Amino acid sequence: MKTLPTFHTVIKGPEGAPWLTFIPGIGNDASFWAQQADALSSQFRVLCFDPWGHGDSPLPPTDCRFDDVVRGVVALWDSLGIQRSGVVGLGFGGSVALALGIDYPQRVERLAAFCCRPRQPDDRREFWRSRQAAVVEQGIDQLADITVDRWLSAQFRASHPEVDRLLRTMMKRTRLDGYLAYVGAFIEMDFSERFQTLAVPTLLVAAEHDHGGGPVEAMREMAAQSPHATLTVIDGVGHICNHEAPAAVERLLKRFFLDQ
Repeated sequence: MKTLPTFHTVIKGPEGAPWLTFIPGIGNDASFWAQQADALSSQFRVLCFDPWGHGDSPLPPTDCRFDDVVRGVVALWDSLGIQRSGVVGLGFGGSVALALGIDYPQRVERLAAFCCRPRQPDDRREFWRSRQAAVVEQGIDQLADITVDRWLSAQFRASHPEVDRLLRTMMKRTRLDGYLAYVGAFIEMDFSERFQTLAVPTLLVAAEHDHGGGPVEAMREMAAQSPHATLTVIDGVGHICNHEAPAAVERLLKRFFLDQ
């Protein structure tokens, strides 16, 4: 079996508390979920990490596949002695969270998956292939600026410069090999035929104006396939909803994981 690198981790919260793992997405690092992680760290032992080739984590394994990323999270849990954990993810991270729930239900207490799908439609696969070509030609800094401009509206960037700065800095710390590997894993990812086997309590969260990562209709179709999944839609925001509507996301997570 392929040897998987470790991840750089950030852990906070009381020892002995239930674990809650935040899964980062492409171009994200351990700081992507920092606000929500801080909010839940009084009740949970919170685990955040940098993906391979992102932030302070080592480069991904050769020929990195989606299953490698999923197994990498389980290996991280094993190394930390985590038997079970709640899981939160968005975009690619949301897809990883769902795959963990399907493939390792004995390790997942419950999961919250934001703005994601079990498979990229063909047009989205082409979109991501174009991103791979663009980053090779233009470099990660230029692609980061294009990406954040797409993630956030001009009005939001002007009124929330700290969010704009955080996301750009985060993505510009991503190495080329890390970005290409994770995009490649995203393109080949497909667990759509197994989604109906999901038996872990699951909160699906869509964003009203997310038209690529996990559109409302696509997530509504997912919710209909599993009696263990419920869908919530956050109005007025796009794909990066945990940064556009952090208070709303915090409330959803507390309600789901703490029954508050």
